[in-house]
Amino acid sequence: MNTVMVNTPLNATRCPICDAANNRFSRRGYYVKCSVCNVAFREQHESDDELGEYWQKEFWSDEEIEKRKNRKPVFRDAFKLLHQLKPNGGSVLDIGCGIGTFLAVCREQGWDVTGVEPSSIACEVAQKEYGLELINELFSSAMFQGKKFDAIFAAQVLHHLPDPAAFAADIDRVLADDGIIILRTPNLIPLELSLFLQGLLGREKEFFCGPALYTFHPDTLSLLFEHLGYNEVTFVNSRPYLEMPNAPWKPGQTVGANLRRLSVTALKLAGYGAVEVIHKLSNGRAVVGSSILVVARK
Repeated sequence: MNTVMVNTPLNATRCPICDAANNRFSRRGYYVKCSVCNVAFREQHESDDELGEYWQKEFWSDEEIEKRKNRKPVFRDAFKLLHQLKPNGGSVLDIGCGIGTFLAVCREQGWDVTGVEPSSIACEVAQKEYGLELINELFSSAMFQGKKFDAIFAAQVLHHLPDPAAFAADIDRVLADDGIIILRTPNLIPLELSLFLQGLLGREKEFFCGPALYTFHPDTLSLLFEHLGYNEVTFVNSRPYLEMPNAPWKPGQTVGANLRRLSVTALKLAGYGAVEVIHKLSNGRAVVGSSILVVARK
């Protein structure tokens, strides 16, 4: 899928999150950043048909499916957070749940699980791997008339949606009064730092990969949920996805390829350790991991 770069004049677009007109180009026009709420966004993006084709088929390669099976450590962390807030269990809805790994973790702990996933390929894998019967559709609150969930989870979903504010309002409609929302999403803070450092070295790096439309600053996400009446919005660093949590050395791959995987994994783990230290030293105020977990409660 080709990435569309921003080419329109400065201030031509209002912010899709806070509606401010005070936007600025960043990174030589690769994206627009709101000067009010700090969200970074692409002004142009692929058509609905192109996005649908990507999420239905192109994204779900055999390699991607294998990676998804190895992400339980990330989802166990998310469940620990959920359990701290809801120790008595309940019902959880996972939107854009992929092959259902988070739901499998929740079900093991006695939760009533429901998953919505637009890819039929992912739904088939979820049934085969975990015995999960997912709803093979795009999420809409209308599919759950009269039903409320104690918790709603969505990992790496919000930044791909054309209208994140509408999505947040829609999931709010199916959340119980004392429910919680947990989202996992990329964090703008370290990404901008990385781009700045690469710029100093004379290197170019594409800001948005694949069909991502946004990258959120924690301030943006706080604003998004505060507008919906959520009084408590908190953030924690999320463990990075690793390609090799269970297989440090892949048979059949070259020595060079395996060494690259090992070095990337080591760097990710070292980076995660460093941002966790920063988080603790700041008493939870500095959340600078590459991905973050957002927790919203009313």
